[in-house]
Amino acid sequence: MRWIAIAFWMLAGASIPAFAQDSKAWLESQGLEAVDSKSFNEFEAVVARPKGGGEQHALIFGKGGKPAWQSNPKETDPGSKWTIQSIGRDLAGNGQPTVHFSSNTGGANCCTTHHVYQLKPQVKRLAVYSAGSMGGGDFIEVPGRKAPVMVSADDSSANAFAPYANSYFPLLILEVGPKGRLQFAQDLMQSRLPGQPPPVCSQALASANPWLKERCAEYTSSRRQARTAEIKSRLSSIKANRSADQLKWESYFENGVLAGVSAEINRYAYTGHGAAGFNWLETVWPGNDAVKAKFVATLRQTQAKSVFAEDLKSIATN
Repeated sequence: MRWIAIAFWMLAGASIPAFAQDSKAWLESQGLEAVDSKSFNEFEAVVARPKGGGEQHALIFGKGGKPAWQSNPKETDPGSKWTIQSIGRDLAGNGQPTVHFSSNTGGANCCTTHHVYQLKPQVKRLAVYSAGSMGGGDFIEVPGRKAPVMVSADDSSANAFAPYANSYFPLLILEVGPKGRLQFAQDLMQSRLPGQPPPVCSQALASANPWLKERCAEYTSSRRQARTAEIKSRLSSIKANRSADQLKWESYFENGVLAGVSAEINRYAYTGHGAAGFNWLETVWPGNDAVKAKFVATLRQTQAKSVFAEDLKSIATN
């Protein structure tokens, strides 16, 4: 029995690198070299590039050392760098292992895309998320929840109400959805009442993630009241020495009031209470002057162009 056991483990040990060796042989035959690789059972995720340098692309190898999937130039911009975030985790909550790649174009303020593929019973795409300048990150487990979530932010309003560095990007808690994309994890984003923090703020991960912790703190009553008072003060200072025909978009943009007002309304909208956000707007900016009308139209445009426009409508009606 002892010799049988030894023979078994020798054979098992010999079989472990077989798939990696097969993938290496395939890459060699294509003039490629692996930049990074991670394996799970018979599957191997690989980031490869031509020998001597060139465009990276991602591959998933299965049994036999042949690619079950590989990226193509249509999926990423030239010069994108690929990263294997994880392999083998159940990111969709359906009991099946997945691989999570991200690709990044590099450069300031741009641009990360997340790619999630299911490995069994066959390799197939589950979700693609163009995170833009926000990047996002890996998926985080939430106790008591079937599927992990990703903490991110929506940059669809970048530069619309303030320069990029001063723009406010609403908090997103995302999960793998059934329509080939990441979607709102509504149970963690939708607050019960307007002005309340999203439910994710009661989770332990909110304390562990400094950026998320700060986003949750924005919902405290004292900070909301202070922001409202500041916005009223800035609006008043703009109008103090100008007639109605002298009020220009640039004055509100440079003053920072557009950024502050849009951020406040989006805090309401991204927790399911967009209508309450516009009710709040009437308390700080009554009337319907030309700049306010343009602001409302621009805000609606940024929300409509967001990749989460569908989710914003859904969270508002639930």
